[in-house]
Amino acid sequence: MAATTSVLIGAVLTSGIAVASPSGPTGTRTVQGSNATAAAATSRAASPISVRTLEAVTLRAEPTTGSAALGVLGKGVKLLAYEGAVRGNYKACGKSGNKWERVGKEGTGIKGWVVSSCLKYPWS
Repeated sequence: MAATTSVLIGAVLTSGIAVASPSGPTGTRTVQGSNATAAAATSRAASPISVRTLEAVTLRAEPTTGSAALGVLGKGVKLLAYEGAVRGNYKACGKSGNKWERVGKEGTGIKGWVVSSCLKYPWS
């Protein structure tokens, strides 16, 4: 799979979102663990969940801290969560974790992965 890279050059922050256009191909990706075992994933494509960011969080191309940063979502941004994945370890928003959400901003075409510890769910 070809790597996708993004650069934030002169990015404009609008409605709490700074976005960069990817310089490589985009599309559906299969999430796999680094040791050839598939990462656990939960799909909610049929009925996505409405979530909000708890603070500014990096939107990434893949559910890992080492993947390309696509932009920064500001605090309080409303998103739809389509799919969850368990992959690697991170520390974000004052918590350690390994859960990610594939999210999108309705009506904008903005999609990517964020750490789940930085999201407010309807049940939390």
